[in-house]
Amino acid sequence: MKTWQKLGLVITPMGYPWAMSHAQNPAAEHREGSVYRVYFSPRDERNRAGAAWADIDVEHPERGMLDHSRQSLLELGRPGAFDDCGVMPHCVVEAGGAHHMFYTGWSLAKVVPFTFFIGLARSHDGGKTFGRVSEAPVLGRNRHDPFLTAAPWVILENGLWRMWYISGSHWELVEGDQPKHYYRIKYAESDDGETWRPVAVAVDFEDDEYAIARPVVTRTARGYEMWFCSRGGDGTYRPRHATSPDGLDWTRTPGDTGIDVSESGWDSDMVCYPFVFSHGDKQYMLYNGNGYGRDGAGLAVRDLG
Repeated sequence: MKTWQKLGLVITPMGYPWAMSHAQNPAAEHREGSVYRVYFSPRDERNRAGAAWADIDVEHPERGMLDHSRQSLLELGRPGAFDDCGVMPHCVVEAGGAHHMFYTGWSLAKVVPFTFFIGLARSHDGGKTFGRVSEAPVLGRNRHDPFLTAAPWVILENGLWRMWYISGSHWELVEGDQPKHYYRIKYAESDDGETWRPVAVAVDFEDDEYAIARPVVTRTARGYEMWFCSRGGDGTYRPRHATSPDGLDWTRTPGDTGIDVSESGWDSDMVCYPFVFSHGDKQYMLYNGNGYGRDGAGLAVRDLG
């Protein structure tokens, strides 16, 4: 693959009590000209995930954040809810005059450190504020996904809602009693965006992988393209790429993806959660670095040709 040129951090922590660190899982929505609205997840003083946006100019990344949300787009769930310890947005779908935010809701556990499941919130004011469709997840535990569901990426095609998401296959106790999670990418369908039917495994483990995370799927002239990330023995994420004729059967692209860690700085340990989109005659990648986006979100670019 062609090499990506890194342009540096374009979104940085905003310093509010609800957004002290991180800009995790960036996803861009075109606004006008070369300005994009990026939805992402900051963390508060207690390391709990929230939901935010910031506007950037991809042709002039040196301008940084042009504007940003002043409060979390979605408050934490009530005590005991599936999202009482974090609300992490992954994608926003415009349909039926509303913005539909699919997100991961986090909760703490005892035998294992956490659980997370997929929630849905809607906005009827252009994405300024969101409200839950339910205090329960729209895709939680079921016989196909008995442990975890998260990181939903959703496309609406001809009235069919299509979701690629991560699903926990199991936990394993290592080094005596330390729980280690295993999750991979699955695929589900829905008629209304709220009730989902798990269908199949989309991307399974390879080699020593134990975490395959954050799928982002786009329709192309040849079928479908997926960017995601995975980690194995060294415990740090790297970007991955796959293609599919139908969104069901996926083939991984061999070799590297044209981007890797830097020698030093904010992305010297990992490169994760890539979001790739086209603008003009170029492709851009929003991504996170060390600490799962602790320092913010970066931008990289390459020619389409």
